[in-house]
Amino acid sequence: MYVNVAINIPADKLFTYAVPANLQSKALIGKRVFVPFGRRKRTGFIVAILTSCDLEKIKPISEILDDKALFDSNDLNFYSWISDYFIHPLGKTLAELIPSGSEKKDFLWIVPVPAPLDLALSQSQEKLLDFLRQYPQGIALGHLIKNSGLKNAATVMRSLHLAGLVRFSEKQNKSLAIRTQKIIRLAPDAGEPLKLTSRQEALVDFLKNSGPMGLNDLIASARTSSAIVKKLLGKGVMTSSDAEIIRKSSLTSTISRTRESIHLSSEQKTALDEICRSINADTFHPILLHGVTGSGKTEVYLNAIEHVLKNGGTAMYLVPEIALTPQLISRIAGRFDENKIAVIHSGIAQSVRYDQWRQIKRGQINLVIGARSALFAPLPDLKLIIVDEEHDASYKQDGRLCYHGRDLAIVKAKFSAAVVVLGSATPGVRSYYNARTAKYHLLELTRRINNKPLPHIDIIDMKAQKEIHGKTPILSDALITAVGETLRKKEQILLFLNKRGFDTFLVCADCGYNFRCPNCAVALKSHLAENIIKCHYCDYAQKAMPLCPKCRGSRILNYGTGTQKLEKEVESLFPRAQVQRMDSDATAQKGTQEKILYALEQKEIDILVGTQMITKGHDFPFITLVGVISADTSLNMPDFRAAEKTFQMLTQVAGRGGRGDAAGRVIIQTFNPQHYVLQHTRTHDYKAFYEEEIEFRKSLQYPPFGYIINLRLSSVKKDALIETAQEVGKQARRLATRYGNAAEIIGPSESPLAKIRGEHRQQMLIKGRDSKILHSIAVDILEKHDTSAVKITVDVDPENFM
Repeated sequence: MYVNVAINIPADKLFTYAVPANLQSKALIGKRVFVPFGRRKRTGFIVAILTSCDLEKIKPISEILDDKALFDSNDLNFYSWISDYFIHPLGKTLAELIPSGSEKKDFLWIVPVPAPLDLALSQSQEKLLDFLRQYPQGIALGHLIKNSGLKNAATVMRSLHLAGLVRFSEKQNKSLAIRTQKIIRLAPDAGEPLKLTSRQEALVDFLKNSGPMGLNDLIASARTSSAIVKKLLGKGVMTSSDAEIIRKSSLTSTISRTRESIHLSSEQKTALDEICRSINADTFHPILLHGVTGSGKTEVYLNAIEHVLKNGGTAMYLVPEIALTPQLISRIAGRFDENKIAVIHSGIAQSVRYDQWRQIKRGQINLVIGARSALFAPLPDLKLIIVDEEHDASYKQDGRLCYHGRDLAIVKAKFSAAVVVLGSATPGVRSYYNARTAKYHLLELTRRINNKPLPHIDIIDMKAQKEIHGKTPILSDALITAVGETLRKKEQILLFLNKRGFDTFLVCADCGYNFRCPNCAVALKSHLAENIIKCHYCDYAQKAMPLCPKCRGSRILNYGTGTQKLEKEVESLFPRAQVQRMDSDATAQKGTQEKILYALEQKEIDILVGTQMITKGHDFPFITLVGVISADTSLNMPDFRAAEKTFQMLTQVAGRGGRGDAAGRVIIQTFNPQHYVLQHTRTHDYKAFYEEEIEFRKSLQYPPFGYIINLRLSSVKKDALIETAQEVGKQARRLATRYGNAAEIIGPSESPLAKIRGEHRQQMLIKGRDSKILHSIAVDILEKHDTSAVKITVDVDPENFM
C-alpha cells in the first residue's frame, strides 16, 4: 500500500510514501502522518491511497498521528477546489484550514560545550558562543538563527560544530493530541474479605454511591488522596481506564437576551417559507436576503436553522467577526441543544478547535457558529449555511491563503447540495448583481420590526463649520447640541470614527521632521493614554518624545483626530457623561469587548466612542443618536470599491440607532455633502446607490463584469524587488499577448503602503473577463519565479489594494 501526502511547503507537489504492514489498517484519507522529508521528518496529510507505485526507493511513513480522519474524500474535493482557485499549494491550504495545531517535525537542538581558554575564534564565533552561553541547557537552531543577530548564524554554527564547541541533537516538537483522564471504578469482584483502613473503606463507599469518576474529581469530591487511590488499585479493589476529555468553548455570555415570544411579520414569514421550501428540495440554492437594519433577519435565520435541525440536518451560521459572537450566542443559548453546538473562530485555543473538529466529524455536532474559519468544518448532512452581514470585508483573509468566506460559502453549499443564505442591509454590489440577474434568489425585508421608522439622517458640511470657527472642529455645532439633548433624555449615543489612536500624524514645526515607523512606510500615531507613539501595521512603539530627535526642537505638532482624541474631546464637553472607547487598543485584553457591550446594555455607558467594530450587527435599544465624525476617510481610499464600502459602513452604523421605542437620529460630518454615497445614505436608498455604482463598474469592466488577480511582491531587498517586479511585468505582458490580449496588465508599481514590517512592496493587477485566462497567467508566473529573495503572494478577487 502507498499513500500520497500533502506537506506544508511552498511547492504545489504531492509526495508518495510506502505504508508499513502494521500501519495499513489505519491509513485513511484525512489522517495526519509523520514522514521522512529530506534530512528531517515532517507532518503531512494523506490525500490519496494507492495500490501500486512505479517510483524507486520509496520511503515509508514513520507514524500515523490520528485515530480518526480529520476529513474525508468529499471534504478533500472542497479543499482541493480552494487550493486550485486561490492558487495556493494543497499542503499549505490543508495546514491553513484544518485545526491540527503546530506541525510535528524534527528540529536541531544546540548545546554549548566549554571552550579551551587559548582557542582562537573569529569575531562571529565569539559572538555566537556568547549568545549560546545564555542557554546552557540548549536552544533550537531556528530560535538561535532568529534571535542571535548574526546574518550567517547557520554557517557559523556549523564551524563551531566542526570545532567541537557545540553539540547537536535531534528533537521533535509535539503535535495536538487527544486529552485523556483516568476514570476510577470499583472492580466487579470487589468483595469484603480484604482488610481496608477506615479511609479506604470510606472511599469505596463513596464510589459505590457515585459510580465511576475521573481521578481528579474523585480526589476532590471524596476528600481523599492519590496515595489511597493507588493503594486500592494495587489491591484490585478498584480499576482505572483512560477516557477522552472533550475541550469545549463556552456558550455563556454576559450579554443577556431573554427568550421572549416573537411573532414574525408577514415579510419575515414569506422569507422563511421560501428558505424552508428550498431546504426541503435538497438541492443547491443560493438566496440573498436583503433586509433593512432592524428588520429581523436574525430571527428568520434562527427559524430556518430550527427547521433544519428538527428534520435531522445540520447547519452553519457565519458572522464576519469574533466580536459578534457574544450577542449571537446569547440569542442561541437555550434555543438549541448546547451539547450539539460548536463555536469556531481564531480566538479559540487550537486544542479546543481540534476537539470540536473531531466531534463535528463524528456527527456529534449539528450547528456550527463562528467566523470565516468555521466554514471548513466537516459537517455531515449539511443543509443550510447562513452568511450574516455578507458584505463585510472581514470575511476576506488578506494574508497567506487569500480566500473570501462568503464566496466559499457559495462553493461549499454547491458541493453539499445545500441552501446558502447571504444576508445584509447593504449587500455587496456583486451579490446584488447576481440576485438581479437570477443567479441568486432575492428575498427582501423592507420594514423594521413593528414598523419602527429608520433613523432620520442629517448631513453636516464641515466646510461651513470651518468658516464659522476658523478651523475644523472635531464635533460640529449640530452634533454637540444633539448629544446634549440625548443625554438629558437619558438615552445613549454612539460616536463613530474609523481611526484609532490620538492623532493621525506628528511633525516637528521647526525642521519638518515626520515621525515615521522605521519598518513601514507610514506615520507613527500618538497614543496619549499609553504615552507612546505607535505603528498600526507592525506594532512598533516608542515612548512619546517631548523633543524632535533630529533638531531637538520642542514644537511637536499633531494633526488629525483618532478615537483617543475624540474620547478626550467628548469628556471635556460632557464631563458628567459616562464615556467609553471601543477600538482594538481598548479591547486588546481578552473579554474586554464583551464587558463593554454588557455595560452598554446595562445603560452604564452614556456615550460609546469607537471604530468600525461598533458598526457591526450590534443591537442595543437605548441608542438613539449616532454621530459619524468623518465620512470622507474611506471615500478617498485608492480602491474601486471605496464608494461601496463607505455606503455600507455609513448605513450599518446608522442602523445601530432607533432600535428601541424612541426614534433614532444620525448626524454625518463630511467635506463632500453632495457625493452620491452620502445622498443615498441619507434617504436609506440602497437600490438607487446600486444603480449608480453598477454603471461605474460596467464602464471600467470592474467586478462583477470582470475579474482581478493581484500579485503582491515583497522583499527586504528593494533592488531585488524592483528587478523581479520588472521581469514579472514583462512576462505577464508576453503571456497576455499569447492569450490574444484577453487580460489587461496594470503595473507592477509600488503599493500605496510601500513598506510594511521591513519589507518593500509592489503589486501587479491582472484584469479581464475570462477567469481561466487570468489564472493561467498567474500560475505560469509563479512556476517561473525562482528567486527566494522576493516573495509573491497571489490574491484572487482582491478586496484590499493597499
